[in-house]
Amino acid sequence: MKNRVVVTGMGAITPIGNSVEEFWAGIKNKTVGIGPITYFDTTDYKAKLAAEVKNFDPKAYMDPKAAKRMETFSQFAVAATKEALEMSGINMEEEDPYRVGVSVGSGIGSLQAMEREHKKLLEKGPGRVNPLLVPLMICNMAAGNVAIQFGLKGKNINVVTACATGTNSIGEAFRSIQYGEADVMVAGGTEASITPIGVAGFTALTALNTTNDVEKASIPFDEDRNGFIMGEGAGIVVLESLEHALKRNAKIYAEVVGYGATCDAYHITSPAEDGSGAAHA
Repeated sequence: MKNRVVVTGMGAITPIGNSVEEFWAGIKNKTVGIGPITYFDTTDYKAKLAAEVKNFDPKAYMDPKAAKRMETFSQFAVAATKEALEMSGINMEEEDPYRVGVSVGSGIGSLQAMEREHKKLLEKGPGRVNPLLVPLMICNMAAGNVAIQFGLKGKNINVVTACATGTNSIGEAFRSIQYGEADVMVAGGTEASITPIGVAGFTALTALNTTNDVEKASIPFDEDRNGFIMGEGAGIVVLESLEHALKRNAKIYAEVVGYGATCDAYHITSPAEDGSGAAHA
């Protein structure tokens, strides 16, 4: 018998709100989180718009010293996890920490750290590269930092599947609980890659929309769609077995009843035109 899996907590850091409540209000109010890129000078770039997170202060969610040892993508994940765990009502002092795991993915990790330290390498030599470059940069450190901040000692994984990363991460967390590897999993995705190399790379791939109209920048299902817009933020859910949730009288928001994953094995960026991969998943 496989365990039933439910959602008991949610957390969000997004371009239209830095909490689940703010995010949902932003959706209902049709708030547009897209605007001119502020992180760097886009004068020489064709793509000048992105969906940046606004008014995010990591010190509101974690110790300032801890925040300094994290890049933005990890900070987003920790902040969203804090909200999700608080919503879930889980008290880690009453839990077996080895039964509480993390499945938080990031597609790329910190491009900022790579750009910054590569510049140092070229200008000042290898001896000036930050000794924390690797733990700051690698994409599994979002999951690692979440675990460290909240004392979650169970299974800790980072799924990297580009745009499907967050969804796959939740699916793999669901499987982990289904088959008894964990009672609780913190799951989701985080990203912060609106950087010169990130935007330049996707522009060179002709993947980004180059419009300056924020209302028409992200229209994925429109016949006039012309690429996507870089965004950032984190979305986290707390999953747990139904038995575990009922035992602690948790508020249950939803049940995850299935998960499937396939690969079109068709093209490096384009899906199969007949949708067969998605249908099989």
